[in-house]
Amino acid sequence: MTTTVSVTTATSTIYRPSTGEAYDAVPVTSLGELDEVFARARAGFEAWKKVSGTEKAKLLFKLADRLEELVEEFARIEARNTGKAIRETRAEAIRMPGTVRYWAGWADKLLGTSIPVGPDFHTYTVREPYGVVAGIVPWNVPYAFATRRVAPVIAMGNVVVLKPAEETPLTALKLAEVCREVGIPDGVVQVVTGAGDVGAAMVSHPQTDLVLFTGFHETGKIIARAAADNLTPTIQELGGKSPNIVFEDADIEEALDAAMVSVFSSTGQMCFAGSRLLVQESIHDDFVARLADRVKALKVGDPEEEDTKVGPHVTARQRDKTLQMIQAGIDEGAVVAAQSELPGGELAGGFFAPPTIFTNVTPDMTIVQEEIFGPVMSVFKFKDEAEALQIANDTKFGLAAGVWTSDLSRAHRMAQGIHAGRIWVNTYRVINDMVPGGGYGQSGYGAEGGTETLNALTRSKSVQIALNPGLIPGQPRI
Repeated sequence: MTTTVSVTTATSTIYRPSTGEAYDAVPVTSLGELDEVFARARAGFEAWKKVSGTEKAKLLFKLADRLEELVEEFARIEARNTGKAIRETRAEAIRMPGTVRYWAGWADKLLGTSIPVGPDFHTYTVREPYGVVAGIVPWNVPYAFATRRVAPVIAMGNVVVLKPAEETPLTALKLAEVCREVGIPDGVVQVVTGAGDVGAAMVSHPQTDLVLFTGFHETGKIIARAAADNLTPTIQELGGKSPNIVFEDADIEEALDAAMVSVFSSTGQMCFAGSRLLVQESIHDDFVARLADRVKALKVGDPEEEDTKVGPHVTARQRDKTLQMIQAGIDEGAVVAAQSELPGGELAGGFFAPPTIFTNVTPDMTIVQEEIFGPVMSVFKFKDEAEALQIANDTKFGLAAGVWTSDLSRAHRMAQGIHAGRIWVNTYRVINDMVPGGGYGQSGYGAEGGTETLNALTRSKSVQIALNPGLIPGQPRI
């Protein structure tokens, strides 16, 4: 089997975020079962590493074809489970077959190097998979994160034990089912379910060779400490408080569109959210007024309705945090420039919080310094490049940033000066499997994407063969 089916009686309740009502439950993997999962993973790895890259690619291409047939099903499952607007979950589901095909293309292209150390040795390197990879993914984009954990990990010859968030396991479980359906062997892709105790046990398990974590930065610190006991390497993509900087010479319409997408898509539940909007003073008032009009017009509602632009939060806890952050902004003196209306009726019990724009913010405010993970934007006014950079870098995070300008030299200067792993110029939130990115500061460490992923998911082994056996040049005989 490629998915783990728990035999315990413990279950995790699945809630529909738009109404707050329970509608499903999944078994929870017990800590005892976890040993069996890792035993299957180890056995699966020993077999999988012997499969040629060409055969791995064939299976991944077959998986991509099947996922393409199931786009609407995955989109519907995701929208119901997460509360994200169906227009967004459909767009994500459409992209996932391409992600799988991209990594399938790398499965037979893991190349080593030949190193000319001298005439007495033939020296080369090879790249080898780590083995059993523990992947822990968050609840905000569960299908995309699950796919981006499974496809490159197994393409590089590893096997994966994947734990989705306890609130949003449904698309990950469906993905594992499809992996089994297309013939991916036993033990190569397994999904476990449960809360933090299951994730902690995965990280500290002696059979774990590599940990991939995406999530909250404080959780990332706990994972790093737990992995250190076994010296297990980790790669972490954590939170962000990304600046989105609009200069007076920018294409204003495009910048407005991007500002809306950067914060209010996915109900603001994005690590890349451009939650700190910096607007040059000469255009600030007009820009904010136009932005406010757009926010007031947003339809917040049932995620499965095609015209809904903003859905509920995934969890009640996150909704409550966003509401607390909005109140903190008000209490600390920020001005609410605009808010969207929330739905009533049968959606009154849903996990909704109003999309909100704050102005009159200062760098020390809670809403400016802490990641909210909700549809809340803080707008700064700046004079020049120097002040924009000072505001942009005044954060413990460094995941991403946007710059809007028609001045090419300025774009390069800003890209050099901003402390973040991804810089978008005259665009925002463009994620491509070919493009690497990682975090600065509290946003994590280790880069993934393109060839960075090849290096992240494999390790290098060097081999030196003496062409004249026994010869050790430059070393004295004993």
